[in-house]
Amino acid sequence: MDIRLKRGKLVRWDERQQVGFIAPDDGSAEVRILGVHLFPYEYLPQEGEAIVYRQWKDSLRGTKILTGEVDLGNPIKLTSPFEPETQFNGLKKVSWQTKLSLVIVPLILANIFYLMVINYDVSDEITTKPPAGLFPAGSEYYVGKQDLSNVVFKCDARMQCLQMSSCQEAQYFTENCQGFETKVGEMPCEKLWCKSLLE
Repeated sequence: MDIRLKRGKLVRWDERQQVGFIAPDDGSAEVRILGVHLFPYEYLPQEGEAIVYRQWKDSLRGTKILTGEVDLGNPIKLTSPFEPETQFNGLKKVSWQTKLSLVIVPLILANIFYLMVINYDVSDEITTKPPAGLFPAGSEYYVGKQDLSNVVFKCDARMQCLQMSSCQEAQYFTENCQGFETKVGEMPCEKLWCKSLLE
């Protein structure tokens, strides 16, 4: 990439198309300039006038005029509201490696964050003992729990886990009763009632 300040003469200007051609003072080939790149905007350029311009040249796109100004005897600034002067300094200072890293580094960090989220293991949270007082009477966490190991259960109109009265009943309804609520939120019904499943 090559950005240079050059001088030349306006040899042709099409007012209707707002495009002209500059013959560089160094004798190189004519270059085209668009009206939107030629200052001052309010001035009507004339053929034969001296033009100071900033030229961009690279191996891919060839030569292109970034901005130009008719030499009217005033200090040449070659700036515009659209292309501040600092733009050219920035192009010289920032290397392509830096620009590439500004794109790649955020992508790598986003990918790492995504992998951490999808691989997050919630099993420890599920097996952690819940706080006291969370479970209903009859649960194995309840102080006054009953031993119902000899009771014979059968399906009835109850369809919700919180309608159970013991670990054994919750296991029976979950395994045998069609339409029974097998989860309370994200917690399986048996874990709500059976202490051994959480240890």
